[in-house]
Amino acid sequence: MYLFINNLIDGELYLALFDKQGEIKSKILHRTTDRRVNILIYLDKLLKDAAMPLEKIKGLIVVSGPGSFSGIRTALAITNTLAMGLKIPAAGVYLDPSKSNQGLIKQGLKKLLSKNKNTLVMPHYGAEPNITKPKSAIWRKKSLI
Repeated sequence: MYLFINNLIDGELYLALFDKQGEIKSKILHRTTDRRVNILIYLDKLLKDAAMPLEKIKGLIVVSGPGSFSGIRTALAITNTLAMGLKIPAAGVYLDPSKSNQGLIKQGLKKLLSKNKNTLVMPHYGAEPNITKPKSAIWRKKSLI
């Protein structure tokens, strides 16, 4: 079995276990308004529901961008850690609004099966970073003036 992770669509977390032909065997689609969804909790639930030990995963596909900075970093940290720890290949795919999750899985599966060694999945942010000061720091500074 292979694992697919997509947390870059606003308000959704999509995890799927699928076979070498791309046929989905088990999935979780979690919709929320909270941007801080714990992927590991849902991954654990997916594996338990499918009665699949983590060690049986043969490869990983993750949506590597574009999307929110934190969402990309979280998904890639989990993917790359699992790939290194389990010594399995990982592949990244770009989020494409014209493709369904199934389409992204098929695209990623081609990349994944063509890899013959472990490589890290790199992020694709889609834009330059827009880093601002947290609101709490701005308010503290104003109150000191």
